[in-house]
Amino acid sequence: MCGIAGIIYRNPQFYKNLGSDLLNLIQPLETRGPDSCGVGLYGNSIESNQLKIVLLAEKAIEWEEIKQLLGKLFVVASFTAMGNGKLVTLEGKIFNSKELIHQLCACFPQVHLMSYGQFLEIYKQVGSAQSLFENYDLKTFAGSHAIGHTRMATESVVDTYHSHPFAAGEDLCIVHNGQVSNYYKLRFALERKGVVFETHNDSEAIAHYINYHLTQGKSLETALHSLLNDIDGTYTFLISTSDKVALVRDKFAAKPAVIYESPEMIAIASEYRCFLNLPTFDPSATIREPDAGEINIWSVSNVPIAPAIEVVAEQTKSAYADLRG
Repeated sequence: MCGIAGIIYRNPQFYKNLGSDLLNLIQPLETRGPDSCGVGLYGNSIESNQLKIVLLAEKAIEWEEIKQLLGKLFVVASFTAMGNGKLVTLEGKIFNSKELIHQLCACFPQVHLMSYGQFLEIYKQVGSAQSLFENYDLKTFAGSHAIGHTRMATESVVDTYHSHPFAAGEDLCIVHNGQVSNYYKLRFALERKGVVFETHNDSEAIAHYINYHLTQGKSLETALHSLLNDIDGTYTFLISTSDKVALVRDKFAAKPAVIYESPEMIAIASEYRCFLNLPTFDPSATIREPDAGEINIWSVSNVPIAPAIEVVAEQTKSAYADLRG
């Protein structure tokens, strides 16, 4: 049993609240997942020739050596301490993420690449949401949208790297509540296509599956429908990209999810009581539970200078939408 949560703002004037609102939304879910907490936040974009990466090392390490390695591949524009890791901005004409990951793993196996992209920053650790937000100074984080997770481990070890969110591509991450029954079937199929897994958490397979299909030119909606046909188990998961957030519920509606829509924001959580913890909670907001097999996709513009954000929900049903557990 885990907890998932997400926020999308309808207007940039609320960007400044992202960190504090996400913490408020996640904290009630710690009763569902006391082992660890993690978040994927989408902040201001960097320059088009830059890449933002988050590195984590829970053991002592010579960060200067990593900086020197990165300097051989790219121009290191910034190298900022964040909790147990570093937030790094790289500059270059062409970014080869596979080469970056290969070089880091080969030279510094104790360092993990949490996320990379123009917008996304992932932070996670064992322990409470409060300690995570304090350790990485996330309460004042400003951005357009975010997803979060509280974990109760059921199948893999309790450590930072098996915690959610999982990133599988540029500006892409997922959080998941449930079990993937055919995890090894999905994993082996993806590995034969060259996908490299870092953990034995079944949720990682969802992230890699979606990313693989996106890199093959499929739309997010098409990739999600394909996943519904290929995945077995009970699950609810959120997937986010630089400009979209999607909520997917299994064909049995076995795992909980609630959607909150107000003039200020769209929020998603495993339980209704999470919304009551938001300072701007609106009793007149639209609150509903997605149906079995339902896919919701929200498009979000995360350009800070935009006067408003148009958030559009695409509600689709899978082929299993009429089946009830």
